[in-house]
Amino acid sequence: MAGNVQDRGQSVAGRLLRVLEAFTPERPHLTIVEISRRTGIPPSTLYRLVAELLSRGAVERSADGRYSVGLRLWEIGGLAPRPARLIDVGSPHMHDLFEVIHGTVQLAILAGGDALYVQTVGGHGPPPAPALTGTRVSLTSTTIGQVLLAYAPPDVLEKVLANEVRSTVDDTVVPPQRLRALLADVRRTGARVFHGHGGRLVVAVPVDGVAAALAVRAPDGAEPRFIFPLVRRAARRISRDLPCPPLAVGDGNCGCRSSGVLAGSKVDLPPSEDGTGAMDRRRVIVGRRSIRPKRSDEEVGCDSRTTRSPGAAWSVTPRA
Repeated sequence: MAGNVQDRGQSVAGRLLRVLEAFTPERPHLTIVEISRRTGIPPSTLYRLVAELLSRGAVERSADGRYSVGLRLWEIGGLAPRPARLIDVGSPHMHDLFEVIHGTVQLAILAGGDALYVQTVGGHGPPPAPALTGTRVSLTSTTIGQVLLAYAPPDVLEKVLANEVRSTVDDTVVPPQRLRALLADVRRTGARVFHGHGGRLVVAVPVDGVAAALAVRAPDGAEPRFIFPLVRRAARRISRDLPCPPLAVGDGNCGCRSSGVLAGSKVDLPPSEDGTGAMDRRRVIVGRRSIRPKRSDEEVGCDSRTTRSPGAAWSVTPRA
């Protein structure tokens, strides 16, 4: 009955969206009964809604009677300008980074109170969960999400800290003070480095001037002092090449980087491994390939500027 009450109090558009939101990366194929259970919409109403979505190509029906998201939604989703620009610019740099490190490369953006994976580049195997493109995860549950949270607007940060935060490693409650210290360390160093079981290494950094972050799941045994400068270089190049980058899903503004986005920021690495000038003067060898940085990554801007000083959230200065 609760589902019926909710159904009567919602518009047709709202019910159609509830049907589409029933599909997830883990459950991309659903029966009418499963959709009804997930949405609370009675089957009698659901049949009419699904028929409308079928006629528009928004869902498809397989031979076994199960439904999935249709190609028409894929076409429409590709028109979203904010992630689309970021993917177009970021993909070449992500593939270059994968060829050097031979680890899964992930790109995520701030989507309200979540991290949304918009691109994953890896080998022939499936990407590690939960890094499937289009997947939303908590800002506290992944390394890349913690980087996004570290530079998120204060209201987003306080809302996350107001709720119970649980570790995804051992399912224990993380005290807000501990999370605040972790995020402060991310802002201080410009990165989040996570050492997992069996030597697994994850390094995540912000993409300057845009509410996005880049992360690499490096091969077992990889050393942060080699991986971090490469990930940060790729993130800076993505930022540099964005003519007018997206800020966050649901934010109608856009902005570009100024020439001094990270001026004065430091990273706690040995002097020869700080990923800046010293990095530009030597060859770095990772895996089976070597690279020699050819030039410094100078930031470029346009007639609107997005600046982020070390330890500050992303902010926008509107066009004059």
